[in-house]
Amino acid sequence: MPDTGETYPRVRALERGLELIAALSDLGWSNPGELTKRTGINRATAYRLLFTLEQSGYIYRRPGDGRFFLTQKIRQLSDGVKDEDWIVQVIGPHMGRLLTKVQWPSDFATFTAGRLEIKESTHRFSPLSVHRAMVGKTRPLLHSSLGVALLSAVSDSSMRQILDVADVLGPDAAARERELQALMRKRLQARERGYADSTGGTDPNISAIACPVCWRNRVLGAINIMFFRRVMSTAQAASSHLGALRQCVQDIEHELDALMLGEYGWPRHGANEPELQP
Repeated sequence: MPDTGETYPRVRALERGLELIAALSDLGWSNPGELTKRTGINRATAYRLLFTLEQSGYIYRRPGDGRFFLTQKIRQLSDGVKDEDWIVQVIGPHMGRLLTKVQWPSDFATFTAGRLEIKESTHRFSPLSVHRAMVGKTRPLLHSSLGVALLSAVSDSSMRQILDVADVLGPDAAARERELQALMRKRLQARERGYADSTGGTDPNISAIACPVCWRNRVLGAINIMFFRRVMSTAQAASSHLGALRQCVQDIEHELDALMLGEYGWPRHGANEPELQP
């Protein structure tokens, strides 16, 4: 994301404390001498930092030999970081670079807890956006480019599960069937073209194109580019900006590939999966 321009002096004591924690993670049970050799921190400073970390409950000193190791409190810190948090940290800078190329704002959304929710956005930085606080807002699953892009990439069983959880189809059997058939046409079209589009889905003056974001065999969410419909059509937007959007997604997926994300996201559409027909 764009730099805020704010700079602060580095806190060297904090850096050294983190270096000791990293060294303990690598070495296992260690005495101060081994830690100072690994980190380059002088012995007196190392003792003070180790004492502070011990008193704070982040490391434990074994009485028998005076060696230190990390406590469960360190693990509790890492347990508080969800896969979604890692993903947003990776995606944010790439969206910032996309913004510098196209100027139009973008959103990254995931389907969690029964809704399509924006997790990161460049609206607050875009000179062409009339919106600002977009993170946390929801988008219609069936009528937004983000929703259709996500549904185009997931497996058929995942799509059924998402639709059941979201409960977004019509109130009666006939209405539900019409909605489902319309979705299937949009979904297959998005797969064929490699992107989804929408016009007036969330705002009558706004159009968007979007691509899914995947991690290996999982679909994590989707990224869009939003623009005023009076300025260009979705076809014109795809002609001008789809290449930059796809490159952004490709760069994100390449960086995400190095992460271990567990079962986050939705199973991806596979070549051997039976195809649902509209």
